[in-house]
Amino acid sequence: MAVTPKQITITFIQFSLAIFANASWAAAPDEQALMRNLAHGQLIELNQYSAGSQKGLMLRLFATPAHQESCGLETGAACKNQHLITMATFDEIPEVQVHALDATGEFVKAKWIETKGDKSTPDQAELVLTFRQYNRVATRANPALSKQTYRVGLKITQQGIEEILLTK
Repeated sequence: MAVTPKQITITFIQFSLAIFANASWAAAPDEQALMRNLAHGQLIELNQYSAGSQKGLMLRLFATPAHQESCGLETGAACKNQHLITMATFDEIPEVQVHALDATGEFVKAKWIETKGDKSTPDQAELVLTFRQYNRVATRANPALSKQTYRVGLKITQQGIEEILLTK
């Protein structure tokens, strides 16, 4: 009997939720957020930013159109994205965390912050993420939309992910 793509997707979602639910240190996202990210999410590899800096964690950002907005994937109407960030250690059995960010909009760039002294360990990271309120396509189509950007600081450890609004 052949395995269908739907069966693979369901198995993957169940496996992912089981990992998140059984890991006491991981903040599991709600099931709908996870499904939206798997179906429509844009994957952004944060480790590719700030080339040359040593990274002790694998960080990924998933951007998905905000579900409460009246925008459509097909229509190209202005959306503000919601974001999930995932963290995994590079261990033999990686520890994983998932965190829903408060930041909305279009991801622009990331900058890894070098920590100096005793504060630095392999399983932690500090980043500054820059977001645009609306995506470039929307602001070109509607010049009345704000082109403002803002920055969010992230402190990521095995114990959790702290999000700090730096500018608005």
